[in-house]
Amino acid sequence: MSVSRIVVAGTKRALYFGCLGGTGHYLHDADERKIWDMARVPGFPWTLGHLDTGLLTNGRRPDVYDGKVFWTCGGTPLWLAFFWWDRSVDHRGASNSGFYVQGFDHEHAQDAFEYACAAFPQVVARQRHPLALQGNPSAPARLRAL
Repeated sequence: MSVSRIVVAGTKRALYFGCLGGTGHYLHDADERKIWDMARVPGFPWTLGHLDTGLLTNGRRPDVYDGKVFWTCGGTPLWLAFFWWDRSVDHRGASNSGFYVQGFDHEHAQDAFEYACAAFPQVVARQRHPLALQGNPSAPARLRAL
């Protein structure tokens, strides 16, 4: 199935949270510009605390840099979050990265993940482990309440 047939109403968009172009964890758009105010991203359902390890610790994911990518969804319009422990730039514990994708439904999480990887190839290329989406991408992930 082509990506264009699985896009839901609205615009496709991929954002990246982590180190890009140096140290420091920030939210970036596909043009590598920092997004300083997440409230300016329509329907973005997560806070800085969620992006900066919150989604991983909420899911009780051990702090192991191994390429395992976890995911969840939320918001209106729907956003998909793909997040992993990442020591490729910042070598300290509790360093993580994440892709945040709009324009796909939860049944096409794998396609949304691939879209994000294509939007940020430099992030994927610097990983010491292949990024591998965990779980069943055709079923929505559930998180505990924060």
